[in-house]
Amino acid sequence: MVPEKEIKDKLNGWVDDLIGRSPFFHAWKPGQVGPSLSEKFLVSFDSLVKSFPALIAAGLSRMTDETTRTVLAVNLYQECGEGDVRRTHHAIYRKFLSTAGLPAGSSTEDPFSAQWRNGLFEYIQQTPSVGAVLGALAAGEFLAQPALSRIYQALQPHYPEADQEYFTKHLVLEEDHVREITSLIALQAKDGKGWNEVQEGFRLGLSAWEEYFEQLSLFLALEPSGSGK
Repeated sequence: MVPEKEIKDKLNGWVDDLIGRSPFFHAWKPGQVGPSLSEKFLVSFDSLVKSFPALIAAGLSRMTDETTRTVLAVNLYQECGEGDVRRTHHAIYRKFLSTAGLPAGSSTEDPFSAQWRNGLFEYIQQTPSVGAVLGALAAGEFLAQPALSRIYQALQPHYPEADQEYFTKHLVLEEDHVREITSLIALQAKDGKGWNEVQEGFRLGLSAWEEYFEQLSLFLALEPSGSGK
């Protein structure tokens, strides 16, 4: 079995590499992103937030062992507001938009958002490897905390009176999710084949996220120097 520390170090290293080379994260920094860019991002990101439960559910449907199914089911239960439709993560996100005085999402989905979602759905549903499915889901979990924290640092100053729960809650929850999914990966990686399958899925998941952020950077017309427009 691969030790959990080795798993976390390797996967976090790949996430760090993505963020380090990403045009989006080079440009999305406090003081370089103005209110109009923040609004454009937040309205666009709505389509991703509402896609997360379905992606988790798709991954859950592929799992075969009870431990993994239980952990993902709890994750999905949290994402869906633990039974309260007013407390789903998408509802909390839209509460941020509402209290920030922003539109509640775009009426039309950006093509690159649809590409991100459809690509991950297809992989999760069609890849024959359960380990690869777990790896693809883990990519989003490992990326969430460092990505959201950087995104939040740049946009929060523009909306000091908005309800901040979506971002602050996620930054805490993702620490738990990374710890939980690392333990699941360790169970899956009992041999070299299982660990290789997880890594294959993780790399695929990260590539989908990297493409999303590259297209998002073009959509927002971000520049590394930051015009703050």
